Amino acid sequence: MKKIITIIAFIISLSNCFAQNRYTISGYVFDNKSKEVLIGANIFDLNSRTATISNEYGFYSLTLTAKGSIKIIVSYIGYKTKSVKILLKQNKRINLFLESGIEIDEVTITGYKNKSIVERNETGVVRLQMKKIKSLPNLFGEVDIMKSLQLMPGVQSGGEAKSSLYVRGGSPDQNLILLDDVPLYYVSHFGGMFSIFNADAINDVKLIKGGFPARYGSRLSSVLDIRMREGNMQKYHVQGTLGLLSSKISFEGPIIKNKTSFIISVRRNLLPVFKLFDLGVSYNYYDINAKINHKLSQNDRIFFSFYSGNDKVKIKNEIKTSSIKQKDTRSVKWGNTLAALRWNHIFNSKLFSNLTLSYTNYNYQNNITSYYKSDSTNQNILNNLYSGIKDINAKFDFDYYINPNIKLRYGINSIYHIFTPNDIYYFQEGENISHIDTSYNDINTNAFENSVYLESEIKYNRFNTNFGVRFSNYDIKNKKYYSVEPRILFNFILAENLSLKYSFSTMKQYVHLLSYSGVGMPSDFWMPTTKNVVPETSYQNTLGIAQSFFDDKYEFSINSYYKIMSNLIAFKQGESFFGNIDNWENVIEKKGKGNAYGLELLLQKMQGKTTGWIGITLSKADRKFANLNNGKTFPFKYDRLFDVGLSITHKIKENIALSATWTYGSGYPITLATEKYTSSGKEVYAYDDINSFKMRNYHRLDVGVNFNKKTSWGERTWTISIFNLYNRQNPYYYYFERKLFITLENNKKDNLKLYQQSLFSFFPSFSYSFKF
Repeated sequence: MKKIITIIAFIISLSNCFAQNRYTISGYVFDNKSKEVLIGANIFDLNSRTATISNEYGFYSLTLTAKGSIKIIVSYIGYKTKSVKILLKQNKRINLFLESGIEIDEVTITGYKNKSIVERNETGVVRLQMKKIKSLPNLFGEVDIMKSLQLMPGVQSGGEAKSSLYVRGGSPDQNLILLDDVPLYYVSHFGGMFSIFNADAINDVKLIKGGFPARYGSRLSSVLDIRMREGNMQKYHVQGTLGLLSSKISFEGPIIKNKTSFIISVRRNLLPVFKLFDLGVSYNYYDINAKINHKLSQNDRIFFSFYSGNDKVKIKNEIKTSSIKQKDTRSVKWGNTLAALRWNHIFNSKLFSNLTLSYTNYNYQNNITSYYKSDSTNQNILNNLYSGIKDINAKFDFDYYINPNIKLRYGINSIYHIFTPNDIYYFQEGENISHIDTSYNDINTNAFENSVYLESEIKYNRFNTNFGVRFSNYDIKNKKYYSVEPRILFNFILAENLSLKYSFSTMKQYVHLLSYSGVGMPSDFWMPTTKNVVPETSYQNTLGIAQSFFDDKYEFSINSYYKIMSNLIAFKQGESFFGNIDNWENVIEKKGKGNAYGLELLLQKMQGKTTGWIGITLSKADRKFANLNNGKTFPFKYDRLFDVGLSITHKIKENIALSATWTYGSGYPITLATEKYTSSGKEVYAYDDINSFKMRNYHRLDVGVNFNKKTSWGERTWTISIFNLYNRQNPYYYYFERKLFITLENNKKDNLKLYQQSLFSFFPSFSYSFKF
C-alpha cells in the first residue's frame, strides 16, 4: 500500500510540472428530462480534438491547453448531439444535459467524430442499451438482460431457456456480477429460466470478457457491471408490465425536486402456472429494486440501493386410503438480499471518489418432510439443508484525471465473508423408530478478503495502454493467502478506423461454487477457500483487431483468447450434500485444471432504422482432475465448438418495431452408458469417458413485434413474441428407457433405447406495458 501511494504521489507531482496554462472543465452528464446521469457519454473538444467519457457515475473531466472561447460536443447513443460554447479562463464546473430523441447518426457536425471501438482502451467488452434489450423477443413476455448477452460471441447459456452465463470456458461462479458496485451470487428466477434483473430498474449493462482492468477482481472469467436507475428528479412516473409468467410495476419521482429522487420496482408471478395443470407443485417468486439519490452539495451525492428477491417451490405427494395416510413435502427456497450506501465526492476538477458500504446475503434451503400413519405406526421425519454466504463490504475508489492523455484509478476493498457451507438438521419421531433431533456442520466459517489496486490509462499518439496491478490477500482460520495480479492492455491504432489490441490478465478467486447439473431446481453451494482448498487462479491472453467503417455505423472485431485455470473444484463421482453429514471438503475433488481457447467474431450495426449484430465463436474448453476420468483430460460440460448468435431490430414505423434472434450451436458434451450387464438380478450400467458423447446440434429462431402508442394519459406498448418459431425439438436432456407394449399374449418391454427430452416447442407469448 505504501508503494502504491508513493507511485501515485510521484505521478501527481510530475503531472503538476506540466499543468501550467492548462484549464479543466468537469461535471456530470444528465438526461435533460429526468436528470438521471448518463454513463459513457462522449465529451469532445473541437479545437484540441481531445475527448473523454463520463464514468460509471456520470462524472467527466477534460483538461485543455487552450483558453478563451472553446466548443465542445456532447453525444450519447439515443440522444441528440449537443454543441456547447464555453469561455474558458479558469477551471470550470459545467453540468451537461442531453435531450432524448434522434440518434447520433442523424446529426452531422463538421470536424466531430464519435469515439469508436478502435479508440476505446478495452477488449472483449460488450455494452447493451436497455432500449435495445426491451425490443428483442422474449419468453413468457419477460425481458431478460442475460438472454441478450447470450447472443454475444464467447458467451454460452448452458441449456434451453437458461439465464446462466458461461463465458470463455468458465462456469457461472467465475462471473463477477455487480449491481451498483456490489457482488451478487445466484442471479436467476424460476429454476434458471430468467434472471433477477428487472429491466425497468436498470440504467446500464456492461460485460467484460477479457482485458480486465485492475479495479475488478475476485473472479476468473468475466465481469458483469449493472447499474440501477436513479429515479426522475423532475416528475412522478409509473410504469408496469403484465405478462404471462410475471408482472411488474415501478414508481419513480422527486422527493425534493432537483435534489432527491427515488425509484422502486416490484415484480412477482401472478399466474400459478403449475397449479393450473394440477401437478402438485406450487411456485412463487418476487423481487424488489429500490434506490434513493440525494444531492448533498455541488461536490457530494449519496445513494442508497436495495434489492431483495426470493424463489420458493413446493412439491407435495399425498396418499390416502382407509388404512394408510402418507404425506411427503419437499420445498426449495433461494434468494438474495442487497443493501448499499454510496457516497460520491468531487475533491476538485480532476479528482473524483466513490465510497461504498454494502451488505449481501445469499441463502439456499432444501427442506424435506415425511409423515406416515397406519393402523400400526405413526412416523414423522424432517430433513433440512441450509447453505449460504453473507458479505459485509467496504470499498473506496478514486478517479484522477491528470490530463487528457493520463488517467489514474486506485482504491482499496475489504470484504468480510460469513459462510454456511452445509448446515444439516435431522429430526424423526414416532412408533417403531428411535427419536433423533440433531444438527451437523452447523458452524459458520468466517474470512477476510482484502485488495488494493492501481490502474493507469495512457494515450500517446497512436498508442494507448491500460496497465495496472491488483494486490489481494485472504485470511481464514490463521491461514493467509497473498496474490499479485498484473493486468495490461495495449491498443495500437494502425489507421483511423483500425486497431490491434493485446491484453493479459491474472485473476484470483477465493470463493468456490459447488452445484448439481441436470433437470430440476438449482442447488448452488458457495464454499470458502480454506487450508485444504486453495484459491482458483486464471491467466488469460487475448489478441484482437477492431475496425469501424461507414462513419462508425458498423463495428467489427476479431478476438482470440487463451485461458489457463487452476485449483478448480468439483464433487467427487456420485457424491452430494443430501444425506451426507461429512465435512464438505471430503466430498470434493480439488486442484482441478482447465483450459479454454477460441476465436470470436462480432459485427454490429450501431445506428439507423435497422440495427443488430451477428456473433460467431469457435472455441474449445476442457477440465482435468486427478481422480476423475482416470486422470485424463475431458471436455467441459458446456464446451461448444461452434456457436452463432444473430439479433436484428427494424423500426417499421415510429411506433412499430420488429425484432428477431437466431441461435445455433454445436451439441454440448454428455456422458452416456456404453455397456449394460446384470448383477444379482439388477441391471448395471457401465460408462465410458466423461463427456465423450455429444448432444444434437441446437438452433432456434425467435421473433417479436412491439406496438407502441402515445395516449392521452401516457404511453402503452403491446409486445407479441414467438419462441422457437419453426418448432425445433432441441435436446434438454437424454435418458434411457424401455417402452412397454401390449400384445395378445402378454405385455412386453422393448429393447433399451436412448430418448431425447425437449423443453419448449413453438411458444407464443405476449405482454402489455404502460407508462404515465
